[in-house]
Amino acid sequence: MRSDSNAPVPAEELDISSMQLGIDDIEFALNSREHVRSIAQSFAHQAHRELLLYTDDLEAEIFDQQPFLDATSDLVRQHQDAHVWVLLENSRKTVQHGHRLIELSRRLSSQIQLRRPPVQYRNHGMTFLLCDGTGYFYRPLASRYEGTCNFNNPGQTSVHRKHFMEIWDQSQADGETRRLHL
Repeated sequence: MRSDSNAPVPAEELDISSMQLGIDDIEFALNSREHVRSIAQSFAHQAHRELLLYTDDLEAEIFDQQPFLDATSDLVRQHQDAHVWVLLENSRKTVQHGHRLIELSRRLSSQIQLRRPPVQYRNHGMTFLLCDGTGYFYRPLASRYEGTCNFNNPGQTSVHRKHFMEIWDQSQADGETRRLHL
């Protein structure tokens, strides 16, 4: 039994694969790559309007996996007004390794956009993914898989979304992700 009832429930104690966006309101703790990958895929699969991602390098082990890419592609193809916006701090290595989300963004450039944050917002070390203004996962250190997640917390998601939009509005398209490397 957990001693602190306000602490997030460990993901191991939940069936996170069955959680539904906009329904399941429980904050839980992420602590493994597998949990983060599963949540990213679930958000992309369940989204109807938007995915907002802030990341250092588009972690291939999370965001360059076929289930995530397929769900992201389906989102923007099946929902006319849907979009995926990514704030990417370090694109060079990601582009050199041929990340497939970048390739997808080149084909669906009006719905999937990648931008580079201005200097004052870089190097904060965090990663977060927001889904339809309802669900989020947040990792304070991108180099680690520990963080929190909730499939139905519009209040906390709104706080993260406001921060994301503040950065997005000041960011620029990243030339590294837009050019074709032949």
